[in-house]
This record gives sequence, structure tokens and C-alpha cells, in this order.
Amino acid sequence: MEYKLRPHIYPIVMTIIFVLFMNVVVDYFGGVSSLYLLVLLIAVVFALIRFRFHIYDENLVYEILIFGKSIVKQRIFPEDISQMKFTRIGWAKKAAKIKVNKGFNVRLAVLEPPKAYDHLIEFAKKHDITIVKTKDYLILERMK
Repeated sequence: MEYKLRPHIYPIVMTIIFVLFMNVVVDYFGGVSSLYLLVLLIAVVFALIRFRFHIYDENLVYEILIFGKSIVKQRIFPEDISQMKFTRIGWAKKAAKIKVNKGFNVRLAVLEPPKAYDHLIEFAKKHDITIVKTKDYLILERMK
């Protein structure tokens, strides 16, 4: 199954960085138009970053895409996973962290649709992966 990560913070952060950088450019360089275009281009590229997560029967795939092209693709096999930790972020959103033996850990926050976390738990149970659920996460599960 394919799931999308929708981090709502990136457009906000990119807008703040753009505004701050534009103030620096105007103050120090007198408003050079080529720098305006460069900063705008960088902001657009960062705004177009997308994240995708696949749950297959035998592995997990985490992708980072720009303009629909995969720039980072991490394939995670069950034997590479030491544990999956499920937590709560914000007021009522679920998150998961896949701790990998070698390589970078994968943090899955704001997966769409939220049933993805249930599929991730099923994957972990099927492959005998250690599951850790925080107290806050258990509260969210009871709220269903």
C-alpha cells in the first residue's frame, strides 16, 4: 500500500526563510534581482518536496521526491529493523519511528490516511518486530 506524508510545517518554514533571506538581500546587496530569483527558485524547489511511504509484504520503502522524481529511496527489510516506536504528536495525531540497525531511522509523522499506522503494526507483528507504544499513543488508539 502506498501512503503519503503530508508535513504541513514545510511551506510555513520555507515562507519564513524566504522572507528573512529577502530582508538580508535588500539590506546588504541593495536588492539585486538575480538573488531574488535564486531565492525564489530555492523556495519553490523546497516547497515541491514530497514524501512517500510504501508497505509491501516483504519490505518497507521510504521515498523523497522532487518534481515527481525520486531523489532518496530507502528500502527497509524486516531483518534490518530493531524496533518500531509509535508516539503521539500534536494534540491528536499519530507518528511512528522505525529504528534501523544500519542507516538512518525513519520518522513517519502525518501519514495519510491514518489507517497506515494500523498496517504498519500488522507488518511488524507479521515479521516479529519489536513494537513500542507510548502511553499517549495508547490513548489515541482508545479514542477510535
